[in-house]
Amino acid sequence: DRSRWGMTPPTSNAYYNPLQNEIVFPAGILQPPAFDVNATDAVNYGAIGVVIGHEVSHGFDDQGAQFDAKGRLSNWWTPADLKQFGERGQCVVDQFESYFIEPGIHHNGKLVLGESIGDLAGAKLAWLAYQKSREGKQPEPTIDGFTAAQQFFLAWGQWRGDEIRPATQRTMIQGDPHPIAKYRVNGPLSNLPAFQQAFECKADAPMVRTGKARCEVW
Repeated sequence: DRSRWGMTPPTSNAYYNPLQNEIVFPAGILQPPAFDVNATDAVNYGAIGVVIGHEVSHGFDDQGAQFDAKGRLSNWWTPADLKQFGERGQCVVDQFESYFIEPGIHHNGKLVLGESIGDLAGAKLAWLAYQKSREGKQPEPTIDGFTAAQQFFLAWGQWRGDEIRPATQRTMIQGDPHPIAKYRVNGPLSNLPAFQQAFECKADAPMVRTGKARCEVW
């Protein structure tokens, strides 16, 4: 049923629907910490802005490639596109395979590939959009000692942060296509030079990935 929503209006979340080639944002997401009318642009771009970029990117990931613009099951990528995507995606797979929730238990990189690409692309797109939106304007204020750039990235961490039991984490990594919250934040941001500049990270800091270890899909 193409007319049926995938979430209820009060739900504080969002999704991409390949059958309609649409991104959907229920009314419930338009509240803190995802969106706050009284917050700085940096905070809103860093929270709901990343979510928007994340959902858009799903139209161009390993699953989105299987559906054309009309929602029909049809792979529309060229062999060269698929090859490039596979090579870039492998970097993300390898990165998340290295994230352990406890000794001997780590993420399945292939399982979380699509969602992890979405987080990485969303953070990059939202940051670029924020930078574009500030052209010709005065810099936004530093608040509680945090610059606008730092507010952007902290907003993503605040939106994604949660508290879950170790047993739940073990269950999640067996079948959930999303990484656990800690790595939904640290994973993509460790690939972004803008994050490292915002917090003046040292070259050998854990949140700095360089060279072939730094993933960039889009």
